Amino acid sequence: MKAFGLVHRSPLACAALGAALLAGTALASEAAGGRPAARTLTVRYADVNLATVAGATTLYRRIQGAARLVCGEPGRSLSEQREWAQCYRDAVNDAVATVNNPTLTAVHSGREAPIAALRGS
Repeated sequence: MKAFGLVHRSPLACAALGAALLAGTALASEAAGGRPAARTLTVRYADVNLATVAGATTLYRRIQGAARLVCGEPGRSLSEQREWAQCYRDAVNDAVATVNNPTLTAVHSGREAPIAALRGS
């Protein structure tokens, strides 16, 4: 079974709404000392063919959705919005790096995947 965990270490509140929609959700509880523990969300992708741009795009959309859930709401102040944007970027970047697939990396980068990746070789 292919899966990876998306982790966020910011003190932003976790969005509970929608978490039940994704299978494999695991939210960490607060750590000792009152600081929030790292929150993770497992994103499964065994059903996706990462050798194709369509499959990599499907996984990328799942990663984006998971990052939005893990990072919570952007907040109202400019600093809260900046913190959320950084959380989101870091979560997506880390997830793409964890999967370590050239087609997914190309989708993330906004470039076409190399021909070798499209052929699965």
